[in-house]
Amino acid sequence: MSKKKVIIIAAAAVLLIAGVLFVLFVSVGGNKKSREIAVEEAENLIKSTFDAAAVSKPLEAISQKYSFKVNSLEYGNEKDIIAECEISSVRVAEVIRNNYSSFLSSDVKKLNGLMYKSALDFKIEFEKKLTELVDTAEGFSETRNIRIYDTEDRGLVVYTDDDLVDTVYGGIITVIDEIGGIESYQTVEDGKTVEKKIESTNVKKGLIQAISPRYDPTVPDTSNALGRWWNGVKKDFVNNFIMYDRWTTIFKGLAVTIELTVLALLIGIIIGFAVAFVRCTHDCRPKNGPLISVLNAVSKVYLTVIRGTPVVVQIMIIYFVIFMPLRVNKFLSAVICFGLNSGAYVAEIVRGGIMSVDAGQSEAGRSLGFSYAATMTYIIFPQAFKAVLPALANEFVVLLKETSIAFYIGLGDLMYAGNAIRAATYSPFMPLVAVALIYLVMVVGLSNLVGRLEKKLRSSDR
Repeated sequence: MSKKKVIIIAAAAVLLIAGVLFVLFVSVGGNKKSREIAVEEAENLIKSTFDAAAVSKPLEAISQKYSFKVNSLEYGNEKDIIAECEISSVRVAEVIRNNYSSFLSSDVKKLNGLMYKSALDFKIEFEKKLTELVDTAEGFSETRNIRIYDTEDRGLVVYTDDDLVDTVYGGIITVIDEIGGIESYQTVEDGKTVEKKIESTNVKKGLIQAISPRYDPTVPDTSNALGRWWNGVKKDFVNNFIMYDRWTTIFKGLAVTIELTVLALLIGIIIGFAVAFVRCTHDCRPKNGPLISVLNAVSKVYLTVIRGTPVVVQIMIIYFVIFMPLRVNKFLSAVICFGLNSGAYVAEIVRGGIMSVDAGQSEAGRSLGFSYAATMTYIIFPQAFKAVLPALANEFVVLLKETSIAFYIGLGDLMYAGNAIRAATYSPFMPLVAVALIYLVMVVGLSNLVGRLEKKLRSSDR
């Protein structure tokens, strides 16, 4: 490619990247104004938002007691509306705290006295008590700024952060956090205050479920379709790799994959050269002892079985049928499986390389007084190895990709790591794409090295 063409392509790439960045900037950034709304519309929107969050009977009881009065509306520069709102509600947190012992001391056994209640059982039991407590809660009023965002896909959306929800529902969020940390409760027995440990965590879970509102604490996205896509990609990336240091899972899996591939290839090369030696000895020597004939028959069966069955079936048979009853670990089972599989293909590669060496080379070695084994070791194998080296390097690339099925037996390789992240985040796109890119980078890098090796071998031939 000429220098002029390279410059044109580079310039086009720079312009394309600049255009994409500009579009993203326009989509996400810049001053944006929301459409104007009436005070009554803002009040109805706020109330309907919190009514939708009331998903249990106690919260529905609270929703009958709260009210919202918007005093003023101010329009921001991010398609947001700041509503100065007077919130009237009831202090539910106080009455729940005063009755912790009555909830946490609930009987954890069912009628037969054997089975423990589930969190749902406690939730149903507590809802009636909590609904009655709401009626005894003291009322209050508080002025808060509530943000309303004008989104392109969802219309007007109220930003329901934890602090605002806590205020509207009378301290519910604070109480939920407190309940999670409670390990014991105080009760009175025979006139004395006694500290008792909570018998079942399902009691706490049931209480939390009975008072938990359903809401989204994230800031609504006001950008256009392209901006929302970009923000979604960023959020997905953080959720899949940054949060909880999930990226370390990927690198641990990568280390297992590389170790597995290298060890399997070493076993494959050893098996491959041994099988190729047996096959060539049987085919090329006019007189062979019974040992070579038996080994050749075994080699043929080995090659037929391994090359004629899928590697995924092989690894499942080797681990679940053979090694699992013997308590052999997954990694060693996978190494043996891929080593045996690679050995079959390496054997045919090496055998082809040996057969490609001129027969005169073997005759020359024998005429110099070398034994058959010495001729193969010092004359034939070095020439064959040079001929098949690029093919062996390609076998390493193929083997690297094949190890991705090791996750079928639960081995923590790269593919397993990607699936583990996908299961934790429910995001199929980002983890699988990351795994695919890592494999692609490794394969492209190895293929490049193989190409350079082939060029070097061709140049040395000349």
